[in-house]
Amino acid sequence: MLEGNTDEIRMEIQSCFVKTHEYWEKRRGGKNWIAHVTGLDKKYGYKREFLETVKVGKKKVFQLEDFHVDEIYEVASMYTAGVSKCVHVRDTYECVEITEDQVILSCCTQDEVIERFGQDNGDLVAENLVEQLLKVVTKDEALKLTQQHG
Repeated sequence: MLEGNTDEIRMEIQSCFVKTHEYWEKRRGGKNWIAHVTGLDKKYGYKREFLETVKVGKKKVFQLEDFHVDEIYEVASMYTAGVSKCVHVRDTYECVEITEDQVILSCCTQDEVIERFGQDNGDLVAENLVEQLLKVVTKDEALKLTQQHG
């Protein structure tokens, strides 16, 4: 279940560090990451470079130098306890602005990410789309759809 408005994420800048966002899962069993998307990957969907966190006092922060305007980032924060899973946010975002006091990320669709990186990975994009399609529909339905849409 997503909580709050995740269309835009604003993270506060302090000196050369970026504080974690408001959706950051602090409970034990929480998983959080921000990854710079560098392309498409057959196995994981996106080629990613995970941003490292450092501790300043008791708080985890990111390095400001790891964020760049017009770059794409995958942001995820979720909590897992046994079989139940609570997802606060897991999506792709474009860094649209870095101000004096904030890094601003705006949600972008999977299609926008594929459009940006897909020119160099045409076959990979097609394979990923077919794999996703097979997760949603039966194999016969997928074949019919691919025949109809070339």
